[in-house]
Amino acid sequence: MTDKKLTQQEEVDLGNLFTVIGKGIRNFFNVILQFFTSIFHYFVLLLIFLKNHAIKLILSILIGAVLGFVLDLKSQKSYFSNLIVETNFDSGVQLYKQINYLNDLIKREDTVTLAKVLNISETKAAQFTSIEVSPFQPERNLYKAYDEYIQNIDTIYTKGFTINDFKKRLDNYDYQYQDIEVQAHSKTVFSNISSAIFIMVENDYYKNKRKSKIDEINQKLFVLQKNLNQIDSLRNTYKDVALKEAENGSGSSTIEFTKSNTQNNENDIKLFQTSNEILEEISWANKDLVDKRDVLNIISDFEDIGVADKKISHKKLFQLAILFGGLMLLWILLRQLNSFLNNYKK
Repeated sequence: MTDKKLTQQEEVDLGNLFTVIGKGIRNFFNVILQFFTSIFHYFVLLLIFLKNHAIKLILSILIGAVLGFVLDLKSQKSYFSNLIVETNFDSGVQLYKQINYLNDLIKREDTVTLAKVLNISETKAAQFTSIEVSPFQPERNLYKAYDEYIQNIDTIYTKGFTINDFKKRLDNYDYQYQDIEVQAHSKTVFSNISSAIFIMVENDYYKNKRKSKIDEINQKLFVLQKNLNQIDSLRNTYKDVALKEAENGSGSSTIEFTKSNTQNNENDIKLFQTSNEILEEISWANKDLVDKRDVLNIISDFEDIGVADKKISHKKLFQLAILFGGLMLLWILLRQLNSFLNNYKK
């Protein structure tokens, strides 16, 4: 009797459990269905909105595009040229500061100061319309900086430190490679201005950091070369000893001679490996010496002849079309808001 009651109780418990599970699954799918239904509802509302106001929006965009097209025909042509540099000694901060200063001079149309700073004529200075700086290939730049950071920091500290965590710590001026873009109304004013920009960045602070780094690398090269000479001398000594032992080998047993020869070979192999490691360090030090020779390294200099600016985002046609379309959209939304508020009072 007791067993029968327990069996019935277990069946009731299992029935309740399956009922709860069934309700949970049904609720889950109902939530998903409601989510997609809401998306579809708002999508239909958007289509209805566009259907009711499509003519107004299209006309406003066309008016802005036509007006912008006319202004583009009347305005002077724009040309641009790029300078790609590698920043050393954290000089990106100074680079951004000086570029912003030059761009401010252009906006204020202070051609006298601009010509003096860039060491060009006032006629050329008057042709410039903007100068901007931004990271060059930021994603690739980011991965390179992250690799160097991981290699130079303790692995215990960097454990779990992802590239996204590293990215949050970077500002635009922290990237090693920077792209400087200059725009002007003339296509022949870009030559010989990179040197003036470098002079603006290379102040005494960065010059001292460069000198300290160059001295450090030269000292490292001196020590490495000295160690390499000592290893070469030691290897020659082992060779001389091996030759003398071979000449005097007739008086020694074959076992003793073989053992001595094997030991000399092992020592020579170890010294050879050490020598290769030092040569590799010398190679890296020489590369570092070349890279750190200047505060800014030119990767790609300004082209002597600028390229015509054909970016659609820089055209008045595109800008005014977006502006007029945006204003019309704002006006329609404000009217609908006003209608909603009036109805809400009732």
